[in-house]
Amino acid sequence: MEKSPSGYYKYLRSKPSKTKVRREKTKKAIVKIYNDSHQLYGSPKIAEILHKKGIQGCQKYVYSIMKEANIKPKYLKHKIKTTISKGNDRKLHNLLKRQFNPKDPDSVW
Repeated sequence: MEKSPSGYYKYLRSKPSKTKVRREKTKKAIVKIYNDSHQLYGSPKIAEILHKKGIQGCQKYVYSIMKEANIKPKYLKHKIKTTISKGNDRKLHNLLKRQFNPKDPDSVW
């Protein structure tokens, strides 16, 4: 693909397009929101925040900018508590007291 020297130098002198300027401005805002959220927010939440700030852009637009900037949200996995803490030991009582054959049925529930 050959280009003329005058076309190349014209390209170097040209100003960036309005779309490119808008995209860079939006990209800076997205990175700021992303970092302020401790890298947790994804494109839907960031698009909502941008809309509240008055910056236009739908979720797909924000997603494309995030993908271009290689920004990915962290997804936190919730931990399930499977053990009883030591503080609850006092509340638990041994109702059977090692007597596994109660006198009456349904008396130990």
